[in-house]
Amino acid sequence: MDKKIDNWMTKSLSFAGRLQLINSVLSSMHIFWAAVFIIPAHVTKDLEKRMRHFLWNKGRQGKVHAKVAWKEVCLPKEEGGLGIKSISDVNKALITNHIWSIISNRRSLWVQWIQSHNGAQTNAWSENWCQYSPLSSFISPQIIASAGFTLQSSVDSLFDDHGQWKWPQDWFDLFPVLINIDTPNLVQQVEDRLIWKDLEGTPRQFGSKEVWNNIRNRNSTVAWANLIWFPQCIPRHLFHMWLVWNNVKSMVDMSNVNDSWESIKDWMVQHANTKKIDHIVCKMVVAASTYFIWQERNNRFFSQNQSSVSMVTERIVNTIRLRVMGFNPSGDANHTRMLKKWKIPTHEDDNGPG
Repeated sequence: MDKKIDNWMTKSLSFAGRLQLINSVLSSMHIFWAAVFIIPAHVTKDLEKRMRHFLWNKGRQGKVHAKVAWKEVCLPKEEGGLGIKSISDVNKALITNHIWSIISNRRSLWVQWIQSHNGAQTNAWSENWCQYSPLSSFISPQIIASAGFTLQSSVDSLFDDHGQWKWPQDWFDLFPVLINIDTPNLVQQVEDRLIWKDLEGTPRQFGSKEVWNNIRNRNSTVAWANLIWFPQCIPRHLFHMWLVWNNVKSMVDMSNVNDSWESIKDWMVQHANTKKIDHIVCKMVVAASTYFIWQERNNRFFSQNQSSVSMVTERIVNTIRLRVMGFNPSGDANHTRMLKKWKIPTHEDDNGPG
C-alpha cells in the first residue's frame, strides 16, 4: 500500500481522484487475506490510517487534517458518506462465509473435513430455529438433563406423536416464553436448511455483501444524497459538494443562514431525486459554482491571484457547457431547448442554410 501511495504522491490528484483510487485499488488490496484470515485489529487500524492520510493529506505523514470523521466517510453514499468500506467490517463479512459453509454443510472437501472432526449437527438447544433461540441462553444443561433430554437433542425429538411439545409442565412457569413458540411444520425426510435474516427479520440470500450491510456502522438515509451523487456530475465538483453539505448538515443553529442559500438548499433537497434534464443541469451549476468559488478563494488567499466575477462565471459556464455536450437526450423534449440555451450546436444547426 505504501508503494502505491508513494507513486501517486508524485501526481497532482484531486480529492475525487484520491477517493477513486482508495475505492478501486487500496480497498481491494487486502481482500484475499481478509477472506482467509481474521486480520489483527492493529493491522486494520494501520491500513485505514494510511488510507486517511492519502485522502486528506495526499499521503504525507503527520497529523491528519480530516474534514469529516472517518466513521462518516465509511458510510454508504445514500447515508451521507463516501462509500469507503471499513476494512474490519469487510474482514468479518468475508470470514462469515466460512462459518456459513460449515453450519450449512456446503459440499466441499474442506467442510467435510471440518464436519468429520467436529461432529457438527442440528441441535435443539444451540441452533437458531425459533425467535427465542438459542434456548441454551436461558435453559441450563442441568435443567435440560433433569427433564430427560440430552444436550444433543434435535428439534424433532421435542415433539410427541401428536405434534405437541414434550416440555415439562413446570417449564412453562419457569420459562414463560416457551408458551409463545409455535410448533414448526416438519417435513419428513427433508434436510433442515438455514435462512439468513437481515436486521428487520426479513429472509435474505446469504452473501458477504449482505453480512457487511448488517454489521456496518449505520446512519439514516439523507435527503440530499442524490443531489450530490448523480452520474452526470463532474467528480471533483461532487466531492467538494459533499464536503460542503457535510458541514451544513452538522450545524445545529441555522438562524444565520441567509434567505438566498436557504431557498437554494430547499430547492435542491426537493429535486434531489428528479431525472429531468433541467434539474440535473441546475444541480451541476450549484456544484460547479461552489467548486470554482472555493478555488477562487484559495487563489486570493495563497497566491494573490484574483479573477473577476465575469471570469469565474465564464469558467463555470464553460465547464457545464462541455459536460452538457456529452448528454444523451434519451427522448427528452427539453433537450434541444436546453442546448440552445447553453449555446451548444444542435443537429438542426448542422442542417441549416449554408
